[in-house]
Amino acid sequence: MLGPHIIRMLQINKSSFWYGSGWRQGVLALVLGLWIQSVSAVNVEDLYVAEVLVNSQDDAQLISGARAGLLQVLVRASGSRAIEVSPQVAAALQHPESYYYQYSFESTDRLLQIGDEQVPARILRLTFEPSAIARLLRQAGFPVWGSNRPSVLAWLAVSDGSSRRLLSEQDASQLSAALNTHAKFRGVPVLYPLLDLEDASQLSSAEVWGAFLGRVEQASARYKPDVVLSGRIQQDPMGRWVGFWSYRLDGNWREFDNSGFSEDELMADMVDHLVDDLAARYALDSSRGSILVSVDGIDDLDDYAQVSQYLESLGPVLNSTVVEVSGRELRLRLVTEGQSQQLIEIIQLDDKMLLVNDGSLMRGDGALHYRWLL
Repeated sequence: MLGPHIIRMLQINKSSFWYGSGWRQGVLALVLGLWIQSVSAVNVEDLYVAEVLVNSQDDAQLISGARAGLLQVLVRASGSRAIEVSPQVAAALQHPESYYYQYSFESTDRLLQIGDEQVPARILRLTFEPSAIARLLRQAGFPVWGSNRPSVLAWLAVSDGSSRRLLSEQDASQLSAALNTHAKFRGVPVLYPLLDLEDASQLSSAEVWGAFLGRVEQASARYKPDVVLSGRIQQDPMGRWVGFWSYRLDGNWREFDNSGFSEDELMADMVDHLVDDLAARYALDSSRGSILVSVDGIDDLDDYAQVSQYLESLGPVLNSTVVEVSGRELRLRLVTEGQSQQLIEIIQLDDKMLLVNDGSLMRGDGALHYRWLL
């Protein structure tokens, strides 16, 4: 997937392509097309990396920062904000050094309020061991949410009282900063529409503001997101920030509203509401089972290796065993965590395998029947 810096470059320089020669227009269309086709499910990096502001590099700050970092990673990896209520987690927080294997300090231009004094802040960055975090979550009875997570496409209309605008990836407002910060904290990738000519012809800020959800859904189709978020944001006469939100999940729109005394409070509450719902669907509980999976469309050894590697990479899959290879069909037995429906939904996040049958009709053997698409 193209990174945000590539998208920014394309938007800044698109006039030089647009009015240039035909091949340049073709290159722009191709690159934008490749990005749009790959917006679906995102492999989130740094799930197990925490960043905490501290006021020094002494041992006391390392210990307190490591506790905060461990809690941060546990919330992100489980999808649950109720993590602190667990006795096992409370005990683990007393010994955070057992869960991270690397840390560093970095200088920053930010300040921390210590009593009546403001002091320079440093960033303590800790890298935690995924297997140790997963083991702790299972012992505490919490789910484990893998790094393959649903993408959220955000159409957000903001009013300043006299005009409205749609938030873009280049927006330098506190609203955008707060949304990006809290989405990263919860480990969910939030993407912005390009707001190019095609978007402008499909959807206006007035339609987002008015919650014309059919129009929002139509304009989102080119991006192929897993979740569509639509919202309108404004300040009321008392200075509070107010948001009205709709998001499409499982083909259905859900709505809620919230408010906060700052942009950060508003966005933190919205992100928590949304991610709690996503985690309830995708995070895996500690139950174990086995599933028979049949994959056809296997043409050669390369396909065989890719299918095996892909299934092993999925969060719910603990291990796999080849049961049979027959012609173009590969049958495997997967030992998994969580419910079988969660495995199906996680595979649906990608475009690598197509579910042909869930095992209830075709053969009567309970196998999930897929077709390999790559």
